[in-house]
Amino acid sequence: MKKQWITLGFNASGICAIKNFVNFKSGKILPYIRDVHFPHYDAKLLSSGRAPRDFTKRQTKYFLKTCRANGVDTTLLLNSGNYNLADIIRVLETFYLPLGVNSLVVSDKRLAGKLKTLYPELVLQGSCVSYIDTLEGLLEEKKYGIELHNPATWTIRNMPFIRQIHEHGLQQKQMMSEGCVRKCELELWHRKEAMMGYYRNFDETCKTVVIDIYTFLMSSWITIQQLKRMEYYIDVLKLPRGTFSNFSELERFITLYDSGEPYNILDFFGTHVARLKYDNFIMSDVFDDAFFDHTISDEINKEFLDQYACKLDKIPFFEKLT
Repeated sequence: MKKQWITLGFNASGICAIKNFVNFKSGKILPYIRDVHFPHYDAKLLSSGRAPRDFTKRQTKYFLKTCRANGVDTTLLLNSGNYNLADIIRVLETFYLPLGVNSLVVSDKRLAGKLKTLYPELVLQGSCVSYIDTLEGLLEEKKYGIELHNPATWTIRNMPFIRQIHEHGLQQKQMMSEGCVRKCELELWHRKEAMMGYYRNFDETCKTVVIDIYTFLMSSWITIQQLKRMEYYIDVLKLPRGTFSNFSELERFITLYDSGEPYNILDFFGTHVARLKYDNFIMSDVFDDAFFDHTISDEINKEFLDQYACKLDKIPFFEKLT
């Protein structure tokens, strides 16, 4: 795996465990980390997205100081379009900038333009919740100061699009294991709730849209082997909060990337679809390049998908749905 390629999303648990992270096996995984994304500790003030568990200003300060001391760049999430510019400026200037935060994820391009004018030294990153899946949309985003783009999660399967972004000189970060249903009908509502710090359980969200094996097979995930096929074009690999329950799993992910061994793809899912991890196994070597090349549209071709579904071992989760 390329060094300094991974950006990690940190939730409250990760923030509170930052010392364990940087010390993990004498810093073994740090060379692979480009930066870490984190939300503001007060979701009601800056709706940047966070897990239900609270964390404090003091814990955030310790987290940022520890990252800075160990050469880990930090990126504050500003994912909500409902913002008060004065509040953002205040928390940046009185807290985050003095503690070494040097980049922001911004979903609202107008906010990005204002912040780039005020703080030209900051690196502005695009957000997947901007839902941009065209080159024209990314070029428009660039005009407002976005330097590292994050196309919509469902573009991860679109190799021609990923190559096109690279060929136009744009930097991009992509997520390989979000697992959300392509253009999910609940996504706008669900993500808005998450950005405000509200928790919705599996039965209220993913269970209502992941209704069969076909919707799962068409969802926003790829295998490590497929990622290696497109790594030249992807500048940053984004691994969201919840992808790993501990740092040993991150180490295993890096090892699997280099070894090419088959693995259960559910091990690295970062959304509620991770519920499928329990008692379910979907091995990576079932899926070849042809599978990903032919699952980039909105149409579900059951006849095509059946040749892959029939190779899977029995999956209790989907058996219960039939």
